[in-house]
Amino acid sequence: MDLSTLDRLFQQIQEGWDIPTPQGLLRVKQEDAAVTLPNLPYSMVKNLAHVVYWQELMLKALAGEHRPPQMEVWKNDYRDPDPSEWPDLRRRFVAGFERARAYCGPGFSAHKLKSDQEAVDTLLTIAIHASYHMGQLNILKRAGRAATRR
Repeated sequence: MDLSTLDRLFQQIQEGWDIPTPQGLLRVKQEDAAVTLPNLPYSMVKNLAHVVYWQELMLKALAGEHRPPQMEVWKNDYRDPDPSEWPDLRRRFVAGFERARAYCGPGFSAHKLKSDQEAVDTLLTIAIHASYHMGQLNILKRAGRAATRR
């Protein structure tokens, strides 16, 4: 895959070509982000904690940092974060996404994975995973607004 194509994918997500930008999407009060609505599986803060968790694992891999054992990874997934984590999770998501995009240009040579293809695959996974969950976060946000209007 051409790095400019990969960068374009990140650009579309960051600039909100299809769904709101990450910053706009996550502009939600902490107390609203912590609400789990009826018939929905989790709150915005739980969903975002999941996204940040995996994004940071993948960024660590790109940086050559050791990954925890698989059982530990899965044990810590979809944890119930404290609502007070919302501002930090928002910041970490946006900053991490920007760090990932930096690999899509001249920074690509800084990756520490075994091959360039593995690095491309990891970056694709970050972008696809983020956009998937951003869609979910958008639905959760819209459902929360609709519920407060009733």
